[in-house]
Amino acid sequence: MKIDKTLHVPLYRQVEQVLEEKVKTNQWPIGYQLPTENELAELFDVSTITVKRAVIELVNKGYLYRQRGKGTFVSGTMNEQDINTLISLTSEEEEEHPHELISYSIDKAGDDIGPKLGIESDAKVIRIVRNKIEKNEPMALEYTYLPYDKCPNFVQSDLDNELVYNILRNKFGISLGRAKMFIRPYIVLGDKAELLQIESGTPVFEWERFTYSKHEEIVEYSKFYVRQDKETYYTEVYL
Repeated sequence: MKIDKTLHVPLYRQVEQVLEEKVKTNQWPIGYQLPTENELAELFDVSTITVKRAVIELVNKGYLYRQRGKGTFVSGTMNEQDINTLISLTSEEEEEHPHELISYSIDKAGDDIGPKLGIESDAKVIRIVRNKIEKNEPMALEYTYLPYDKCPNFVQSDLDNELVYNILRNKFGISLGRAKMFIRPYIVLGDKAELLQIESGTPVFEWERFTYSKHEEIVEYSKFYVRQDKETYYTEVYL
């Protein structure tokens, strides 16, 4: 593994190009564990900071992923998902929706969530934290808040591998009207990274969703932290 320090191309970019080529040509197959950053720095005769930046660039591109406490690995084929399915208000009821429930509670909305749902800070909300699971791995960490007065008989067992939209519609008879989604880059740290089984400091997608009833009341507010090493999103426009 050699780079040319006489070139005007930044060193991290040269390292990135060499590593990317190894993945693309299958010299490093899916699941391959890369040498440590110290080992790569020695092989390239560069600093560990240079190697770290190159690796992060390849993680951002989806070629690599970093697993907390284990190392850096070559990613498999990413799932392609239509971005519109994440805000769709309908789903096939026979579909399975594997989730791992992390916590369920009824709390006061507080000054943070209250304004998001358009309710008073001392009003009660149902708070749900769970992982979306695909192929036995967490794909997205979900934080969902529901106004308690809209679904007072909501119980934890309702969540068994079911979508919140289906519960609101089928159990509580809420007519869903529209959803609005904001998408941002986000760096996960601490507990969020641990729950997603990725290294702290890894970039992910943050999705913030507001769901409205047909009467224009906010009936759901969620934040999703979606691993970008496993999912790639697209949309199609028909002309």
